[in-house]
Amino acid sequence: MNRNYLLCFHDFSVWNYETITPILRELRDLAGSPFSVLVIPGTEGASEEAIEGFRKTLAELKDEGFELALHGYMHKAEFSQGRSYAGLAAMVLTNREAEFAGLTEYESSRVLQQAISAWDKLMNCASEENDGSAIRPSAFIPPTWYSNKFLPRQVKGAKMTYESRFALTNTRGKKIISPVASFAGIPKNTEKMMMALARAFLKLPVGTPRVALHPCDFPHLRDNIRDLIRIGLSTRKIIRYSDL
Repeated sequence: MNRNYLLCFHDFSVWNYETITPILRELRDLAGSPFSVLVIPGTEGASEEAIEGFRKTLAELKDEGFELALHGYMHKAEFSQGRSYAGLAAMVLTNREAEFAGLTEYESSRVLQQAISAWDKLMNCASEENDGSAIRPSAFIPPTWYSNKFLPRQVKGAKMTYESRFALTNTRGKKIISPVASFAGIPKNTEKMMMALARAFLKLPVGTPRVALHPCDFPHLRDNIRDLIRIGLSTRKIIRYSDL
């Protein structure tokens, strides 16, 4: 059995692409392979210059072999009457980042379509000027992994792999158990424990674990993450959502 894992960089946006792009390339060089980048497509409030720079950078990363996935719409949301009590609680816990938490079927579909439209505007605005091919997201990952019962089916209908906190569901509907190690939003005194857990995931003889990196991990966890990727090099192969 092949031993694989997903190396994923979350929260790549118009607001941070200039500082994060060099980190992506540094990690690629260390890992020996490009990996999955989770894109926040919403650009509301950004300058045209920044948006164009972001668009150009995404095209360059795609050409360099990075896989681009869709990571919500704005990664922020307002409190809404269209949320369950559990969804409202998730919003409080995540400082309003749980964009899809507890939404009704209609609201979930509406925000998902906003995300897809923002992606198309960002990635495919010039598609009519080239060969007509469009860049599609390989997967959809709801911000903070909080979701609602309608979203997995809606994502499948849009022909994307769906990621939850503990599993992946590919476009054919196959569910894959996938433990995730993430260092964002946890207390500083638990980072060492999570890093140890990530190393354990990579050394397991089975499964398809994920290492979910975030901009806030850098620079203070940079050396630890580099060591983690080295462990990955010796134990597993990096795959992409499109390989599932």
